[in-house]
Amino acid sequence: MKLPVFASTASNEPLGYLDTERTLLGLSEAQTYLIGIPDQNARCYVDDALLNVDDIGQHWVWEPGFFAGEVGLELELPELAQPIRYRVDVSPAPHKSGRDQFNQYLQQIIDFLPQLATGTEPAMHNVSGRSGFISLWVRYARLRKFIDRYLSGLRAIQDRPIVRLSSRREQMPLHMAKRIDGVTVQRLTANAALLSALSGDLDAEPLLAPEQCNLDVPFHEPSMDNPANRLTARQLIEVRRLARSMLSELQDLRVSGSETETDLQVRLPRRIRFLKSIDKQLGRIARSEPFVSASIDKQGVADLNAVSGHPHYNMTFRAGIRLLRQGLSDMGGDEQHYLAPTWEIYEVWCFVAFAEALQSRYPDYEWQLEQTPVSADLILRGQSGSKRITLFFQMTCPSLETPNRYGYFSVSKERRPDMLLEIVHGEQKKFICLDSKYTASKSRILDSMSSAHIYRDSLRCGQAEPSLSIVLVPANQALAVLGSQNYWCNHGVGCAILKKSDDAYFILDQALGTFSDMG
Repeated sequence: MKLPVFASTASNEPLGYLDTERTLLGLSEAQTYLIGIPDQNARCYVDDALLNVDDIGQHWVWEPGFFAGEVGLELELPELAQPIRYRVDVSPAPHKSGRDQFNQYLQQIIDFLPQLATGTEPAMHNVSGRSGFISLWVRYARLRKFIDRYLSGLRAIQDRPIVRLSSRREQMPLHMAKRIDGVTVQRLTANAALLSALSGDLDAEPLLAPEQCNLDVPFHEPSMDNPANRLTARQLIEVRRLARSMLSELQDLRVSGSETETDLQVRLPRRIRFLKSIDKQLGRIARSEPFVSASIDKQGVADLNAVSGHPHYNMTFRAGIRLLRQGLSDMGGDEQHYLAPTWEIYEVWCFVAFAEALQSRYPDYEWQLEQTPVSADLILRGQSGSKRITLFFQMTCPSLETPNRYGYFSVSKERRPDMLLEIVHGEQKKFICLDSKYTASKSRILDSMSSAHIYRDSLRCGQAEPSLSIVLVPANQALAVLGSQNYWCNHGVGCAILKKSDDAYFILDQALGTFSDMG
């Protein structure tokens, strides 16, 4: 089924059609689109959020928000047990960064530290910013992408499991023994009394007890406890553990809104229901054959080879690998789903840009990246003699004069600036607050300046206050005055354009230039 997609401000000509066979291109973030409704009883979900119907009841209204990349749409019809799935490619707003620049952001993040984009380490799960969703949503999107293929493979294995003959030896009563082999004969010849009994010698003495009249015979029976089923069963456990882990994270999730965050609260119920359903299906399969008979504690080098010769096992195992994969650098061509909101990618990239600029600008410093700090998601430290430079990413500053381990706190409520740059020279210490905002409009930049004022007024380190509090944006054409060094010096707040890596060098030089008394 194809669905027409219109720009809200365009004519009656559609931009294109949702098609199960191909991805719809040409859409951009922060725009409004109309999707034709094929049935009044139909429902359409985009990224697990239910779309509203327009006033005339003919279209669903969709605003991509601040997401870039491939986004999933699902059409639910009463007569269908499963939704119809579509893919739509959403480009970053060209006046902010554009697709090419955005892709460079992502690649630069991966090159610097892949965990920043994927959260492969437990301590990195919240490294993406206020919401901490990069890792979670990548894993969730990957599960949505491959779980149907994986479940289909598991059901094919249930229908056509690999069965091998299992051999063992048993002591069988004479009258029940139907098969003997060389071992049986060999052991029989060593038992003269039993041989006499078998020969019909009634005078054989002494008479044998019943348990002494058993033959050692080979016994063969079909078994599903083989390498292929063991490997698949172990992977099934890992996939179910992944689904349960995400379910637990979603159930414990605390969502706070902002002007740039997509409303995640409306998505949580459907995502939780989906994960509960997946967990239930995986559990039911795990309790069935051949998986219940597989000895998962037995591992061998033959396990991988065992699945390669069976197409339905091989397909299932490969789908499982895709589900469990953590990284981004090895994504396949069929896995170009969205990674995170563009604003989250921008926040992370801002840290990377400043970290690389600091290391390049101060090559004589000894630099160390701390990936599992307390009270912060990431810390870059540099030292040269009595001089120290520290860049904190997403540091939590507790409220009401209860400092964190680095001495920072807020005189009001708890604060969490995107970045905090600390400069120490001997006994002197100064620090700067840097808050990333993925926006370019005049009104939103002015609104974003409120965070600069809040950090400037509330954060403390001992008795020290921030020397400067800056909002970082990808573009600012209407408010150039906020970016001048004089403005920063006079007011202690300002705005700076950070769109390319070179911009980080300029901002650093301009900001640190206000520290003339520190040399």
